[in-house]
Amino acid sequence: MRDEEKDKGQLVSEVAALRRRIEELEETSHLEGLHTTRELKSSEDKYRIILENMEEAYFELNLAGNFAFLNTATVEMLGYSVEELAHLNYRDYVLPETTIRLFKIFNKIYRTGEPAEIFDYQVIRKDGDKRFREMSASLIRDPSGSPIGFRCLARDVTKRKLAEEALNKKEEELERKSASLVESNAALKVLLKQREEDKVDLERNVLSNVREIVMPYVEELKKGGLAANQSVCIDTIKTNLENIISPFLRNITLKHFNLTPKEFQVANLVKEGRTTKEIAEFLNMSTGAIDFHRNSIRKKFGLNKKKVNLRSYLLSLS
Repeated sequence: MRDEEKDKGQLVSEVAALRRRIEELEETSHLEGLHTTRELKSSEDKYRIILENMEEAYFELNLAGNFAFLNTATVEMLGYSVEELAHLNYRDYVLPETTIRLFKIFNKIYRTGEPAEIFDYQVIRKDGDKRFREMSASLIRDPSGSPIGFRCLARDVTKRKLAEEALNKKEEELERKSASLVESNAALKVLLKQREEDKVDLERNVLSNVREIVMPYVEELKKGGLAANQSVCIDTIKTNLENIISPFLRNITLKHFNLTPKEFQVANLVKEGRTTKEIAEFLNMSTGAIDFHRNSIRKKFGLNKKKVNLRSYLLSLS
């Protein structure tokens, strides 16, 4: 497997192994001569190539948290020079609350020897720009097994973090708009209900005024010994007024829209309490024709096989 194809964990492990190998070679180089020197040089070159070609920041901290080693990506991530970083502690480029968090994690690594993953913490570059990054850290031991520092591999996740925050913001905005839409719909339903109630109230007021104020005058006119044609005109006026103002007409129009105009007229007269004979005289039709229309109306209302009075049923629609 080529170095560039290895995952980060393998690279960190290989770097650690190479570091240990270099230290071992340095300790024995005075005994093994030229061959050892060449092997040492080869290992150092390979080690340097791996580190310098990594996109991730690789660095080593001593137990105090100061830089002991770092690669180019670390320099680029923080914006300081190598010389400046040599005098920095990890506490110098993170927020105070992050310092506490990192100290607890490094302390746990020191006590247990177990590596740790550290997610979504901020570092402050030299120019003041705040960046998000993730880091894996593990313990470094000397040949005798004593802890001497921490090996860290960090990656910049600022773009991903900002994208997540933007997405969360959009989701929150969508939730607010959805809540607002629900409230608007509820308000609209209340408004429509109020409009419907207002409409009903208006109909009732008109109906009441016409029946209590207008109709009495119409009835008085009929008592005045009018000519036949005048009497017909008064009856026509009265009928049309009833047609206009009666909520009953609106209800049967909505519920039983298949009534013919003549059935509609007969139904209104039945509802007003007129007898078959009176309806026949008023509409200038035979009583048989009126009975036919009454039966047709009962059939369309589904009353044929029910012992329900037609006028009572029509009044229930008012």
